[in-house]
This record gives sequence, C-alpha cells and structure tokens, in this order.
Amino acid sequence: MQRKKKGNEFRIVTKYRNKDLNYTHSLGNYRFRLFLILVAFILAFSLIGTQMILMAVSPTGEQAKVEVTSNKIGSRKEIVDRNGKLLATNIKINSLYAHPHEIIDKHMVINDLARIFPDQSLQFFQKKLITEKPFVWLRKTISPKQQQSVNDIGQPGLYFGPREMRVYPNGKIASHTLGGTRFGFQRVDGAEILGTAGVELYFNEFLGKPEDTDGELRLSLDVTVQALIEQILQDGIGLMGAKGGSAVLMKSKSGEIISLASFPNFNPNERPKNLFKNDPASSPIFNRAVQGIYELGSVFKIFPVALALEKNLVDVGTKVNIRGPLKIGGRRISDHKYFGPELTVEEVIVKSSNIGTVRIANKIGPSNLKEFYGKLGLLNNTNLELSETKLTVPQSPKRWKKLETATASYGHGIAVSPIHLAVAYSSLVNGGYKVEPTLVKREFSEIRGERVISNKTSGLVKSLLSQVVTEGTAKDSNFGGYDVGGKTGTAEKPDPLKGGYYEEKVISTFASVFPISTGDYVLVVTLDEPENNLGSESFRYASKTVVPISAKIISRVAPLLGLGSERE
Repeated sequence: MQRKKKGNEFRIVTKYRNKDLNYTHSLGNYRFRLFLILVAFILAFSLIGTQMILMAVSPTGEQAKVEVTSNKIGSRKEIVDRNGKLLATNIKINSLYAHPHEIIDKHMVINDLARIFPDQSLQFFQKKLITEKPFVWLRKTISPKQQQSVNDIGQPGLYFGPREMRVYPNGKIASHTLGGTRFGFQRVDGAEILGTAGVELYFNEFLGKPEDTDGELRLSLDVTVQALIEQILQDGIGLMGAKGGSAVLMKSKSGEIISLASFPNFNPNERPKNLFKNDPASSPIFNRAVQGIYELGSVFKIFPVALALEKNLVDVGTKVNIRGPLKIGGRRISDHKYFGPELTVEEVIVKSSNIGTVRIANKIGPSNLKEFYGKLGLLNNTNLELSETKLTVPQSPKRWKKLETATASYGHGIAVSPIHLAVAYSSLVNGGYKVEPTLVKREFSEIRGERVISNKTSGLVKSLLSQVVTEGTAKDSNFGGYDVGGKTGTAEKPDPLKGGYYEEKVISTFASVFPISTGDYVLVVTLDEPENNLGSESFRYASKTVVPISAKIISRVAPLLGLGSERE
C-alpha cells in the first residue's frame, strides 16, 4: 500500500510538473507571437515611411506624369563669346509646390499667395489648392524674397524644391542668336532645361550633357562688338522711322559671324510668345537677319558682273548700251535716272544701272546665272547653327527665262535673307572661295571651300565696290577714314494683298566690305520701311537711310577689330 501511495505521490508530482511545463510552453508561444506582431508593425511602418519619402521626392498626381533620365537634371553647359565672355549660365533657385490636403486654412493661403504673386489671379490658386489632388505645382521659379514671404504664411503643405534656371546676364544683347530655354521634365528636386530657339535649341543635346569633357559652347560672336552694333542699329531705326532692321558682320575668309542683330528684339530671360501669328515679321522673336526673306534690289548687281568678268565676256572698261526702257516679257525695265546712251561696266555698278545690268546678264544667259547664284548659296537654305534656318529657303524663279533672268540680275523676283547676302559677298571678296556661315568660333582664320571665281576676278570685284563708296551711291557718308567698299540696294516691298509692289514701302540695304583691300569683313545692314525726314526733303533710298548707319557702325567697330584707318 505504501508503494501504491508512493506511486500515487509520484503520479501527482508528475501531473503538477506537466502543468508547469504546459504553462511555460504557453508563455513562450505568447511571447513569440508578440515578437512577430512587433516585427510586422516595424516592417509596415518602414514601408509606409519609405513610401512617404518616395512621394516627397516624386509626388503622385500631376508629378506622376513626369519622368527623368538623368541624375543631373537641370544642369546645362554655359555659352560664351569668342573671347570667353559669359552669354548664358545657370543660377540656383527654388520652385514652389503644395500638398493641398495638408493645408489647414486654404482660403488664407490662397489670398496670401495671390498677394505674393500678383501676376497670378486669385482664381488660379483656388483651382490649384481646392482639389483632391495630393500634389500640385504652384510656381516653377520663385525669388528668395518670394520664398521668405511664403514661409511667413506659416501654414503646412507648402514646399520648396531646388532647381537651376537659365540666365542671360547681358539681357537683350544677342537675343536672337541665343534664343532661350524652357523647363522640360520636372520633379521636386530639379527640372530639365530645354532650348526653345537659337543656339540653345540647335545645340540642345550638347548643352544638356554637362558630364562631357567640353565644358562650354564658344560662339563666334564678340559680345562687345555685338552690343555696339545693336545700339547703333536701334538708334538708326528710330532716327529713320523704320519698322525694323538687321545687321550681320562676318569674317569673309572663315564664315564666322562676329555680330548678328535683329530689331525689334527681346530679353531671353523673359522670352515672349509670338503675338503676331498673322504677321510674324512684326514679332520681336522674329529673326530678320536669318528668317527674313526679302527682295534686296541692287546689291545683287555685282553678281552678274562678277560672273561676266570671270567668263571674260566683259572687262571693267567695256561699254554697255543702256538706252531704254527695255521691254522683256511684257515688263518695262528702266533706270531711276537718265545716265546717257552707254556706260562702262564699272559705271554700271557705280551708278547702279538696271538696264546695264540686264544687258550684261543677257550675255551670260539664264542657265549660267542660275548656276552661279546656286554656287553663291543664294538658292538654298544655309547651314547656320540656328534652328530657324531649316525652314528659311530663298524664293527664286521656277523658270529662268529672259524676264526672270533680267529681274534676278538686279535683285527682283528673287528673295534671300541678309545672311545669304553676307555669305555671297564673302565668297566674292575673300579670293573667290565659297564659305559657310557659322556661329561657332573656328580654330582657323581661313577655310577654303569650292572656288566660285578666280582670285583675279575677286580683286576686280573689290575694286568696283570701292568705287561705289568713293564715287557712287555711298560717297556721301563718313566711314571714319576706313578703307571701305560696298553696294547699295533699295527694293520696293511686294504687296501680298493687291499684288505688285508698294509705291512707298521699301527695304534698304547696304552690303559693305572692309578693309576693301583685303576683304576681311563683310557687313550687311537692312532697314524695313525707312524714311529719312531729317532735311527739307524725304528720302527712302539706301544712300540716305542705311548707308549712314552702316558708316557709323564701321567707324566705331573697326578699332575694336584691331583695324587702323587711313588717317592714322
């Protein structure tokens, strides 16, 4: 019985020990479950926190549409002139965006934002902030003062994002060459900068890769010369009451453009929209030097004369019958005044005879003149590094018969840009080699393309152009003692509504070369609808309108180019 008791005691002890074991086991399971729950909570909060961070970097809603492909978003290479002077750079600024659901007092915020940014209406901010969207852009760029004012509102939900903005430190200077930029892909930590026009658009891919070894875009422009030419041209346009104008200064042997100006102009820091869609030439963003296609008149007369000299059809002393008027294809062609029964080839250029030029063109023939114009680049668009040149194609006769050849010989019935004219003149005076215009600084001072005329003919052309300044239509202007040659042109503007030409609206042009002995520089200046009312009479001729402006430009710019005058 004792053994049994012991056995019972043993069983009892064992029973209670098993209960202790079960209790311990249950407690362990409970702690393990708590641990798992804790881990789950940590993971959940980690995921939520990560998502919140990602939303802050790349918010949902409108921002979800934005994609970027570069870690260096917003970075863009600088643009400098030929001497390294800054033309375009970047500055660090901020943008403004909001999480509308976080804003406590939306009406107060809306009113304050409309006060801080008066260029935006109250309705704009109402539409932006009274919404279910989790993210909205408010301003692409804000100034430090505006940022402080937004901070002073003291409401949650308003955030600032760092970014870079393109800045043009010289304001309006060289605006048509530079063009301008806009923001592309955007996110809160930056925005992509894209070119919209000019070299900014043409070299957009190059400028948008700051990691490349080439650290900047060096243009052929000289910003000091550019600023001076722009000022003289603007003053001249105002003095002559012109609608607008342009100036192109080119190195004839390399094709480098030292200055390219067009008026009216604009500030690329605040590039305007094209407000004149029906009349693009009236818009400040229209580049008259590149996009303007004009019948330029008598500045063309040197071309058929140069070809006739090259082909030995005439020499400078050859007598030309100028009795008129000529009747070709139902058109009467006459001179602006009576010059007598005949002129030498030299006098045809110096006195600017239409009849004499047509007689010389008849010796050349339609196909030869057309081919020569093609070699000079007058029939096709140029390769200038501006996006605008791609759509700028000269207008020329579809058929080159007697009448078309006659009018094209003196600059009517064919329309080109001032850039085209500068290229053609450069090819005639640089020794006879075709040049390609460029806005990028070149390593070599002379680049020889296809030969268009011989060096001998090039010398004769320079001599003829020199006579125009000393004895002809440009003789009354003061060029500051510099050795200059050139040719004037006054062309009536076509009337697109009635057909034919306006009687009182002209394009005045002076294509000049200096120093004429070496033909280093070509300057083409045009004025749209000028009228010189400074004296007792009113004049629209190039000799009285555009030549004085060109003379002032040359006399002021030549010293900057290191040229000495004959007076020194």
